Amino acid sequence: MQTAFLRGRDHRQIGRLELEGLGRAAVALTRGGARKTYSHTDPNEDCVAFALGEGGQLIVAADGHHGELGSEAAVEAIFDRFASAWTSSTAPVVGESAWRQRGIEALIASNRAILEIAGRNQLPPAPTTFVLALLRPADDLLLHLSVGDSHLFAVDHGSAIELGGRNTDWKFTPFLGYEEARAETIEQYAMIGVRSLSEIRAVVLATDGLSEPGIGVDDPAQAVLSAVSRAESDSPTDRRAVDTCREVVEVAMRAHRRQKAGDNMGCSVVWLE
Repeated sequence: MQTAFLRGRDHRQIGRLELEGLGRAAVALTRGGARKTYSHTDPNEDCVAFALGEGGQLIVAADGHHGELGSEAAVEAIFDRFASAWTSSTAPVVGESAWRQRGIEALIASNRAILEIAGRNQLPPAPTTFVLALLRPADDLLLHLSVGDSHLFAVDHGSAIELGGRNTDWKFTPFLGYEEARAETIEQYAMIGVRSLSEIRAVVLATDGLSEPGIGVDDPAQAVLSAVSRAESDSPTDRRAVDTCREVVEVAMRAHRRQKAGDNMGCSVVWLE
């Protein structure tokens, strides 16, 4: 299994973009295009990562609140307990209900990891919003998990379909790490889905530095679709993930500079075609 993991604690320079890519996967992270204008604990509280195995590609993005430890712990729990099996040549489970159950288990593990690291450091928990996508092309499977207002887009030839984000009827944003979560709590507040990869060109994860009102862009789905379309027309196959990732983050940073208000911004991409 090959991995990349960009942690906010290592990338604190305003306006700087960190990028790693391997084949059809890439991750990018920035502190933001301008200074934050809201109260915060650490300069960069986001994390992004990918894991690539013989059978699948896993991408993650986590947006920490009130500290960088929460997002790190959430991603590390996935890598430590799930990534190897999920991306192996042989699928660990078969069927939509079994994969949904694995998704619930993964979110519970990440939730617990946030609470545990806070306890070990004698700090209040640092809740995080969280998005994850697992692609297993040979099994025609996309598992997608989302808690909170970070984004998860499945991009086909005409649109970027939002599979993440929070329920717009809710007057709050859910997080991992507020309290010990049971399966029924995760099912209530998370978006968990299994679908076919048919017609999907790319899957793009982005934290809310792309979309926060007064900070990010007005239409994040269109920004992602434009980045994917440009990469398809201008980039060789082995550069499309990297170029998509770079453009999505650069679009966000331009919005931050224009509005003189920044936010951490992370992006993870896998290309299929």
